Amino acid sequence: MFRHRIVGLLLCGICCISSISCSDRGVDLYGAGATFPAPLYKRWFLEYYKLHPDVRVNYQAIGSGAGIRQFSANLVTFGASDAAMTDKEIAKAMEENPNRKEILLLPMTAGSIALCYNLPGNISELKLSREVYADIFLGKITSWDDPAIAKLNPGVDLPELEIAVVRRSDGSGTTFAFTNHLSAVSPEWKEKVGVGKAVTWPVGIGGNGNAGVAAWIQQTPGAIGYLEYGYAELIHLSMARLENKAGHYVLPTLETSQAALADVVMPDNLRAFLPDPPGANAYPLVTYTWMLCFKDYSDTPTEAAALRDVLHYCLTDGQKYSVDSGYIPLPPDVAKRVLKAVDEIQ
Repeated sequence: MFRHRIVGLLLCGICCISSISCSDRGVDLYGAGATFPAPLYKRWFLEYYKLHPDVRVNYQAIGSGAGIRQFSANLVTFGASDAAMTDKEIAKAMEENPNRKEILLLPMTAGSIALCYNLPGNISELKLSREVYADIFLGKITSWDDPAIAKLNPGVDLPELEIAVVRRSDGSGTTFAFTNHLSAVSPEWKEKVGVGKAVTWPVGIGGNGNAGVAAWIQQTPGAIGYLEYGYAELIHLSMARLENKAGHYVLPTLETSQAALADVVMPDNLRAFLPDPPGANAYPLVTYTWMLCFKDYSDTPTEAAALRDVLHYCLTDGQKYSVDSGYIPLPPDVAKRVLKAVDEIQ
């Protein structure tokens, strides 16, 4: 796995913020949204604070949907979402904030979504084809000893055990990325369920955030669910090898995740999605994740200057923390374009 070590970033970030927020000096920035990149964001903000103790960034990982809502309501300085805001969401936010000029969608990092499972017998290797994992989440394959799974895993002692699907219960950008992929590989999924931060699931039990999904998987024999790779690696969940578009079975690694990004063209609006990466070695479940900012903070110029500087740090020196935290550093050309957008904040 490409995360060589993951420290207690969530705890570290929370403790750091709670210990300094009582100060009445300096600048306070507030963000809320995606749980997917939260460990890396908290690490960035902690490291930035060490260099600039007069700037405190308080980030609350409440899910992409809630983050977009809080940002649109101008309750936070910036939002965060694994699903870039849609044109409709942007229009609504601008109606509520007519003096803010424009919304910037800033891809800050990328990461993989792992399909994690809990099977008895210490099964460390499990292959799942595109058809099989789509059918599992459609509720069509309901037992781990199903012939379709057994055919992919000869010699593996698959149990006669009911499959317990675990999915997010909150509005989630991770759900958006996962359902976007399923819609790309399964016509039935696209027709019956579709894409969204929240969808009507055919089967499954819901967990709130990555932590909630992980808890259900850990305590439920036969469970399978999707969550952010770094979080899954941190708590040592087993991850399936997934069939990619080229027909190869791959795990989420730095190499396979970077291969997924290799052929993505970033458009001018910086909204790029990866529903089904084509590379021979590409991991099939990879997504960018965005910070959401207004272009105009002229009513709070000190905040604007601090926000610009924090984002510059995240996109430059902060990228070195990505791999150890379980994420994919931005391709240099993408980082350069995002930095140019950050410079527009005033």
